[in-house]
Amino acid sequence: MVYQSSAQKAEDNQSSGIMLITVGTLGLIGDIFFLIKNPLNMPMFNKYLTCGVMGALFVLFFVMGILAVRSYKIFKGKAAEEDTVLDKITGWCEEELKAEVIDEHMYDDDEVYEKLTDKEDLYFKRTEYIKKRIEKQFMNVDEELIDSFIDGFYTKVFGDEN
Repeated sequence: MVYQSSAQKAEDNQSSGIMLITVGTLGLIGDIFFLIKNPLNMPMFNKYLTCGVMGALFVLFFVMGILAVRSYKIFKGKAAEEDTVLDKITGWCEEELKAEVIDEHMYDDDEVYEKLTDKEDLYFKRTEYIKKRIEKQFMNVDEELIDSFIDGFYTKVFGDEN
């Protein structure tokens, strides 16, 4: 599963909420118009049954839209917290985890020291070291958030060498 930030979730919920509220409102207006005017000259039972089912559907759309907007507000708050945490992690990493430091210390935990030359192996070893250092410094941070951050940070520090 690909990590999706709270800011992205907030944006998705906002657009979904607005769309659902709009469709629900317009649908209810159309349903009421259909109930009052009966432009298709349907028999009374069919008209009430159709309008009842469609009305329930549009009310459901409206309620789901309101819930999506409420979720938007929650995710917007979480996005602000995420941004603060990412700013702290970024500042710390830029000071503490330079390319030379990572390459010098990425073998510290290994019992068997084996100099890696394969770019893919180097990438995994470096990201493993960066992740350990970040998790040691910043506890209780979502692992997917850290993984997402490391991908961007690695590219910034080492470029596109892998």
